[in-house]
Amino acid sequence: MISIYTAEQVKDFEKNSFVKKGDDLLAMIEAARQSVEILNKTYSSSDFLILCGPGNNGGDGYFIGMGLGKLKKRVKFIDVLDDVKKSPLCEHAFNKAKNLEFVSSKALKNIPSSTVVIDAIFGIGGRINLGSKLEEILSICDKFESKVAIDVPTGIDSNTGEISKACFNADKTITFIAYKLGQRINEGKNYCGKLILKDLGLSMSKNVSPAVNEFSFEDIKKNIPIRKENAHKGDHGKLLIIAGDEGFGGAGIMSSESGLKTGAGLVRLLTRKSHVSASLAKNPEVMVSGADNAQDLEANLEWPDAVVAGPGLFENYWSEQILYKLLYSVTDNETPTLLDAGALRLLAHDTFSKITLHSQTVLTPHPGEAAEMLQITAKEVQKNRIESAKELQKKYGCIIVLKGNGTIVCDKNNVYLCSSGGPELAVAGSGDVLSGVIGSLMAQGLAPIDAAITGVGIHAQAGEEFAKDVGKIGLAAGELIPYIRKFLN
Repeated sequence: MISIYTAEQVKDFEKNSFVKKGDDLLAMIEAARQSVEILNKTYSSSDFLILCGPGNNGGDGYFIGMGLGKLKKRVKFIDVLDDVKKSPLCEHAFNKAKNLEFVSSKALKNIPSSTVVIDAIFGIGGRINLGSKLEEILSICDKFESKVAIDVPTGIDSNTGEISKACFNADKTITFIAYKLGQRINEGKNYCGKLILKDLGLSMSKNVSPAVNEFSFEDIKKNIPIRKENAHKGDHGKLLIIAGDEGFGGAGIMSSESGLKTGAGLVRLLTRKSHVSASLAKNPEVMVSGADNAQDLEANLEWPDAVVAGPGLFENYWSEQILYKLLYSVTDNETPTLLDAGALRLLAHDTFSKITLHSQTVLTPHPGEAAEMLQITAKEVQKNRIESAKELQKKYGCIIVLKGNGTIVCDKNNVYLCSSGGPELAVAGSGDVLSGVIGSLMAQGLAPIDAAITGVGIHAQAGEEFAKDVGKIGLAAGELIPYIRKFLN
C-alpha cells in the first residue's frame, strides 16, 4: 500500500525535520538538485521556462533553474507574482538567480511550445482561488508540449483534489517527502501526470501515520480465500441476500450471482415472489424464495454467515418491514452484514433512528446515498470524499465504502483509497455486483474490513480488465462477474 498524507501532516513533518534544525535551505537545494537530475534525464530539450511563485516552491524553482543553467540549458524565469512579498528562502534563491534571464508573463505567448515549462508557483501551499492573472497564465501553459510541476500543480487543493477554473496540467509532478492527498483524489489526480516521489532522505511513513492508505489489486490479492483440497460447500460460508422489490428483480439476481461466483458455498436470495422464476432461470444454483412480508424472513435469520440487504429495495412498506426485522436480528447476533442502495435510503429515515448497527456492518453508499445519509448535497460529498466517508463512519459506527472514482473504505481507525477502476464501472448494477462480492467474502470468513477492501479491489480490477478487452463504454454490470471470478483463481 502507498501512504498518503494531508498537506498539514507534510508541512509539520518538514518543519520538525528541517526548519528546527536550521537546514531548510540545504533541503531546498537538495530538492532542486534531484529535480534537475530528473529533468536532465527525461528531456532532450535545451529550453526551459520556470514559473516561480513568492513562497518556498518558487525558491525550489529558482534553484532548479540555476542547476539547469550549469548544465548549459537555456533557462528563462517568470516571477509570476512579483508584487507579492517573497518568503525568506524564496528571496534568498531569487537573489542568487536574478542575474539570469527573466521575462514577463506577457511574453509567455511568444515562447515556443517545444520549451519545457516548469510550475514552481505554489506547490503544497496551493489554493484554488487563483485570480484572473494566474488563470490566464495557466491557460496559456496548455500549449506547451512538456509540462512539469514541482510538488503540487498550481490550481489543485493539496488536501481535497479540488481544482481551480484553470489548473496546471502536468505531464509529470516531482513531489517531495510524501504523496499528498490532493494528488491522488478527485480531479487533482488527473492533473498531476506521472508522480515522481523524492523523499529527500527521510521516511515519513516510519514516523507519521498516513491519512490514507492507497491500495491496488496487488495489495489485496493475498486476502483471497484459498480452498483446501478436501473442502466441501459448508466450508465456504452461507450468504443470504435480501434484494429486489417489485420491478427491480435484476438487482437481486446480479448480487446473488456475484456472491455465488465469488466463492460462497451456499447462496440464498429472498426477493419478491414475482422475481423467483427469473432468478431460477438465470442461476438455478441460488436458493431463491419469495417473500410477502417480514414473517417470511424469520426462517432465514439463523441460517447465514453473512447478509447482504438493499439492492433493488425501495422506500415502501414491504422493504421497510423486512429491513427493520433484519437489522434487529443481525444486530443481536452480530452477523456480518452489508447494506446497500435502498437499505441505505431507508436507514436515513427516522423509523430506523433508534437502531444501532454493530461494528461488523458494511455500508456501501454512492455519493447520492451518502448525501441523503449525511443530510448534505452530493456536491458537498464529492468536494471532500474522505471527510464525508469519515463522517458517515462516525454517524453509523461501522465500515463505510464510499463508491465512485477512487472508492474510499474506512473504519474507526483507518482510511483506504482504491487506486484502480475507472469510468467503465459507472453503470447501473455495478454496485449490486460489488455487494455480492463483499458479502461472499464475509461469508467465507474474511473480517468485514478485509472483505470490503478486497471486494473493492477485485471489482475495480475487473472493470479495468473489461476496459482493456472492450473499452470504457458499454459495460453491462453482469459482465463484470466472469472477470471477478478470473481474478479469484
